[in-house]
Amino acid sequence: MNVTERIAHAIAETDFDHLSEEAITQSKRAILDTIGVTLAGHQDEAGQIITTWVQQHRTDTGAAILGTPILTSPALAALANGTLGHALDFDDVTTHMQGHPSVTVLPAVLSLGESLGVSGAEALTAFVLGVETEAKIGKAMSAALSRRGWHPTAVLGPFGAAAAASKFLGLSGSQIRMALGIAASKASGLRQNFGTMTKPLHAGEAARSGVEAAQWAHQGFTADADILASRLGFFMTLVGEGEFDPEVAPQDFGQPYEIVSPGIGVKPYPACRQVHRSIDAMLELVRTHRFQPEDIEEIICESSEETLNYLVHHRPRTGSEGRFSMEYCMAASIIHGQMGLAQFDDAAVQDERAQTLLQRVRYEHPDAGQPQWDTTLPDVITVVLRDGQRLLQRADVAKGDPALPLSWEELVDKFYDCATAVLPEAQAEAAVQQIAHLESQPSLQPLMAHLTCASPPSSTGI
Repeated sequence: MNVTERIAHAIAETDFDHLSEEAITQSKRAILDTIGVTLAGHQDEAGQIITTWVQQHRTDTGAAILGTPILTSPALAALANGTLGHALDFDDVTTHMQGHPSVTVLPAVLSLGESLGVSGAEALTAFVLGVETEAKIGKAMSAALSRRGWHPTAVLGPFGAAAAASKFLGLSGSQIRMALGIAASKASGLRQNFGTMTKPLHAGEAARSGVEAAQWAHQGFTADADILASRLGFFMTLVGEGEFDPEVAPQDFGQPYEIVSPGIGVKPYPACRQVHRSIDAMLELVRTHRFQPEDIEEIICESSEETLNYLVHHRPRTGSEGRFSMEYCMAASIIHGQMGLAQFDDAAVQDERAQTLLQRVRYEHPDAGQPQWDTTLPDVITVVLRDGQRLLQRADVAKGDPALPLSWEELVDKFYDCATAVLPEAQAEAAVQQIAHLESQPSLQPLMAHLTCASPPSSTGI
């Protein structure tokens, strides 16, 4: 069997009984977190615009946009929920995918799962397989995927969503191979759009594309039978000769599942993951030394040169740009002593204190000129005070990383902070309990009832 076929058959042959307890536990953590940040996404203009647009295509029955009473088709619900989930860049990450795994898969799971009446156990199985598919395909490629300007979440996400949707539709291995082939031609997303509304749209389009790919394959739509490893296929086209090993994806599939190892990192801050270690370090310096912005002569951020490919906004003016700015995140950490949702609205970024202080931030790159990204390098922050003191803090692992995970209680607190901006507290609490025992739920309907409300959040027009 070829590479695509082996992955497709692995998806088709896996059911809930194949999942370890750890895979189930980690999946529920990821689902709770992703639902929370999706609800919080209604605060962002990108999420509001997409919700308003999808509302024009509402139906009497179908799949829900979280945090609203709006029902629509599963594909459009996946589009809206995926965009909302990525709008604040508060969603989880994983190493092999080089991006955000849950925000492309869960919208497919919830939208199609709700409309088809699947059980909680079936939803967890589809979620694990979706994350596994996109991550292992990503693992087969080098960092050239990002260096060439592709957004990994956008181009790998359709495979994950298609895999999850295929499970619900009962597709055979041969049909799943077609779904993956369709998803490959729908995969797109450019990193040049980081810091704009189109960046979160990448996740929504990936989720939508995966749902549609599975639905179309179910109806007999065809695609190339080995879309991943063919001469003009996915790997060769996106990264080129010498930048991929196609055997990695099927050989490592489920050995172990990505959600178990290396695992998924949950974000404590709504900003690009590449700045999180530096935020951790700066917040620790602020707590320990209690200096003020006016005390600072210079801030030196020592990190990999590769971070410049992600932290692309050096003089940000909007919250979206601030999420991808080392300079702003350092300034805001000092000014506010915390980095929550309030620190990433436009007014906070445009604050004169932040704009003045961020100009005192500069980079140093110990790996400058090296051909490969040395991911073992720590982030080191040095604050030089006007009195000559040099305060240094090193961060090797970001808080929320699988090696330094948030506790369940911290995860629930984050969920409440996100969800209660849209939902009544009682509904948010009930949703937590539903997710905590998801494997025993006969359907997703009770959970989805807790995640919708009688009237949509206030939104902008289009």
